[in-house]
Amino acid sequence: MTSAIIELFLDAIAVDALSLQEQPMAHFVRRSLDGLPVDIVEDAAGTAIGGNCGNLICVPRTLDPTRPVLALFAHLDTPRPTTGVKPVFSDTQITSDGSTILGVDNRLGTSVLLHVLRDHLLSHRPGNFIVVLSVAEEAGMLGAKHLDLSPYNVRMGFVFDCSRRPGTFIGSAVGCSLYTATFLGKPSHAGVSPEKGIHAIRLAARALDRIPMGRLSPTMTSNVGTIKGGTATNVVPESCTVEGEVREFDPAVIGEHLTFLRTTFEAVASEGQGAIRFESAVDFAPFVLDPASPVFRTTEAVMRRLGLTPNPIEYLGGSDANTLNEIGLPSVNLGIGAQNPHGNDEFVLLEDIAMSASIANELIIESTRLS
Repeated sequence: MTSAIIELFLDAIAVDALSLQEQPMAHFVRRSLDGLPVDIVEDAAGTAIGGNCGNLICVPRTLDPTRPVLALFAHLDTPRPTTGVKPVFSDTQITSDGSTILGVDNRLGTSVLLHVLRDHLLSHRPGNFIVVLSVAEEAGMLGAKHLDLSPYNVRMGFVFDCSRRPGTFIGSAVGCSLYTATFLGKPSHAGVSPEKGIHAIRLAARALDRIPMGRLSPTMTSNVGTIKGGTATNVVPESCTVEGEVREFDPAVIGEHLTFLRTTFEAVASEGQGAIRFESAVDFAPFVLDPASPVFRTTEAVMRRLGLTPNPIEYLGGSDANTLNEIGLPSVNLGIGAQNPHGNDEFVLLEDIAMSASIANELIIESTRLS
């Protein structure tokens, strides 16, 4: 493997760009492709979602939109800052020094696609594809939800964003719904007249004690991620807001659990002479790819050509692939070896970087065969 892709990755992880703040990475992309025969289209997603940058659509000038087009995806944001990242090398892998994340999610996918795109443009090899670098993926696939690829005749998508090693890909993924429950009590002076108040934080605590959390079944999880309430230590808190999520493959099962949560919270609030406001919304939809579908079969064929054993899995995480499938673009999320994502022990094997680039190259070759 040439050092070019490693150097690109190291340069990319040094760029700090969280969700809704991806403009520094957009500048990095433009610098990386400067002078090459490619048009970089920035859409209006940034404005729509309150960010400082839109999705970047990298369109080789040889693209023929009258023929089917293949799209390769990665995302520009990281879940945590990479400021001060210090990569550590061994003969087999790159990790951080443990003080920050390395940025493999998704600087690795972005670097792989930029490297392969640059190599393709410089070598003038055939291919009918685009590269899409989305924003705010870590914030709930917000960029992908505002993506319009209709001008490009895209027939299938390949997302370079799975933490599993190359060969594994996500054949099906859960959906997720978010909820907010605000427990309403009654304020009063906590020292002078606490008995006149209704303690909203206590209502929330009692309610959370009645619901299961964690892995509820092999295909379902439920979590409470934040709890906020109160104004001062000398005031019986008037309100307390709980935010959570439910994940499952079957939207109906998610709906049933949300109903259970709402009725449980309402019962606790009523018992404590309080009240509750409960709201929920779909964060992202599930998807299940048909093994006979072109995107699934193309993935398997590319894996086998590279000597890999295709390994489709069920996955309880979300990615841009969820949103792309929801909007009607058959897409698969590919393992690129971005291991232990979001933790300070993130790492990637050097051989997985090389193999991910080989997969992208094979997909570009495959793009010439679409009909």
